[in-house]
Amino acid sequence: MNVTTNELIEYFATSSIQFMNVFIITLPARKMDTNRKTDHQICGLFIPLKGQARFSLNGIPYKVNTNTIIHASSSMDIEIKTFDEDFTYVVVQYKIVQAQEAFKQLLHKHFSITVDDMTAIMASVQQLLSKNVHPDYFSRFELQVIFMNLIQAILNGARNNQYDGMLHVITKVLEYFHTHYEEEILISEIADMFEVDRRRIAYLFEKVTGLTPIQYLTKYRISKAKELLALSELSILEVSEAVGYQDSFYFSRVFKKLMHLSPSEYRKNVQNQSIFHYGV
Repeated sequence: MNVTTNELIEYFATSSIQFMNVFIITLPARKMDTNRKTDHQICGLFIPLKGQARFSLNGIPYKVNTNTIIHASSSMDIEIKTFDEDFTYVVVQYKIVQAQEAFKQLLHKHFSITVDDMTAIMASVQQLLSKNVHPDYFSRFELQVIFMNLIQAILNGARNNQYDGMLHVITKVLEYFHTHYEEEILISEIADMFEVDRRRIAYLFEKVTGLTPIQYLTKYRISKAKELLALSELSILEVSEAVGYQDSFYFSRVFKKLMHLSPSEYRKNVQNQSIFHYGV
């Protein structure tokens, strides 16, 4: 199954997941390992540490090397063939507690993830292996944190691999948005600033974030406006100007389109729900 990097990011961002187990396996050279199945109701990541192998999941082959991670779902047939050297890999198991309907199909699918660098991934894997032998509850909590760090490292590696060195440009654009959102921002000027073609930067931005530059900037501005409406006594006009909209009527239309409430209605709702009551 082909899964895009953005689909993978959204899958992990919107699903509730629980780390279950981690273990390491070494298979000798030129061996065929058959008659295995993934655990029932458990998903897994097969992360290579040394050597190469061919994984087959439900009969579909994947060539696994030190830059390829395989994702498998529950109750799948596994066959592993090693080549001219021993093959060592780690299995990281996790359970989906809750997932959006759009991504439930991934609970029953397998796919590969190609990353640009394994350094951060290996660091998290080693932490998981070390901490997994500790039986206390705080260690269980730490394992969940390390597991999420592992997922973050895998997603970063997949993004870097997909965008072939251009990710740093999009990161700089995002940083510029976050520090200059209250100013007028033109995408053509951003493209000139970072010496990238306007269409190219728009294409890459949407691929990386899932949003066009304008959509991202609009949502970021409205998020900042929500903070000001909830935590300050600024007027609607002042909030509008503080987040980059000189026309407060246009700001109100944009806000209502995204939030389904006018700025004043949003402020009133937040104040009514607040647990802090001053002057009572």
